[in-house]
Amino acid sequence: MKELTDSHDDFQDAAVLRERLAGDGYLFFRGLLPRDVVADVHEQLARILYDSDWLARDADPRELVASGRAVEEGSAGFFGAYTAIQSTEAFHRLAVRPELLELAGRLLGEDAFAHPAHICRIAPPSPGANPTPIHQDYRFIQGSVDTLTTWLPLSAAPPEIGGLRVLAGSPRLGVLPVKASDGPGMMRAEADENHPEWRTTSYRPGDVLLFGSLTVHGAMPNQTKQLRLSADFRYQAVSAPMARDLLGTGKPHYHPEVPDFATLTRGWTSTECVEVPAGVQFVDRWDPRVDDVPTPPSRFAYI
Repeated sequence: MKELTDSHDDFQDAAVLRERLAGDGYLFFRGLLPRDVVADVHEQLARILYDSDWLARDADPRELVASGRAVEEGSAGFFGAYTAIQSTEAFHRLAVRPELLELAGRLLGEDAFAHPAHICRIAPPSPGANPTPIHQDYRFIQGSVDTLTTWLPLSAAPPEIGGLRVLAGSPRLGVLPVKASDGPGMMRAEADENHPEWRTTSYRPGDVLLFGSLTVHGAMPNQTKQLRLSADFRYQAVSAPMARDLLGTGKPHYHPEVPDFATLTRGWTSTECVEVPAGVQFVDRWDPRVDDVPTPPSRFAYI
C-alpha cells in the first residue's frame, strides 16, 4: 500500500493545500499537534479503560494491552467506558486546538467550527471486533458536502493495529452506492478494496489526517494484542448548512446511550468546545441508505 503524502511543510500555504486536497481527497500532517497534549489525553483515556477492565491488569495502562473484556463499539458493555471518555474535557478540547481550527478555516476560506459529536474510536483486536468498513462520510454527516474530517491517532498506530487508509482521488467518484456491512456505521461503500491508490502510514501521536466527506476511507484489522485508540473530529464553515440530528442537534456521539452534554460537562472549566455557533443554518436529514444520492458541488472542485 502506498505511503501518505506529508503536507506538514505546506501547512501555511492555503493554495497548495487546497490543490492537493482537490486532487488526492486528503491531507496528512506528520507531528502537527504537540505530543505532550496528545499524550495527556491518551493517559486519561487509558486510565478510564483500565478502570473499566478493558486493559490487562499486569501491563502498564498506557500500553493499551487489551483484556478479554474489551468489546466492539456499540455492543453490550461498551457504553459505561464510553460515557466516561465522553465526560473527559481534555478529549473534547483536543477538537478545538488552534492548529485544527486554523487548518479547517484556511481550507474553507472562512471561519470554521468543530461539530460537537466528537468521536473516540477504541478498536479491540480482530477477529473479535470488526474494523470500520470503507465508506464516505457524506452519507453519515450530510449537511455540507465540504465538511472536513480529521482523524487523530491517540496512540501509535502502525498498519497492523488497524490504522486508517484512504483511497486517493476517490472524491471524483461522487457519492457511491452502499451495502450493509458489519462494523461501525454498518454500511460499506461499493469501492474497489484492491485499488492501487489506497494509502496509509505508520501513525504516531501528534499526526493528523484530514479528508473531505466524499473521500473513501476505512480502518484495517487490528492484528495486535493492543487497543487502537483514535479520534474523529468534523469541521465545517459557519456559513454552511449543518444536518439536524434526529435526537436533537448538538448532542454527544452515541446519544442517548451516552448522556447529553449538560450531564457530561459537569465540573468542566468551559463548554465552548461542544457548542454550535449562533447563526448556523440547520437542514433535515435524508435516509443515508438510499441508492441515488446526487453529488453536491464542492468548493474544492475535485479534479
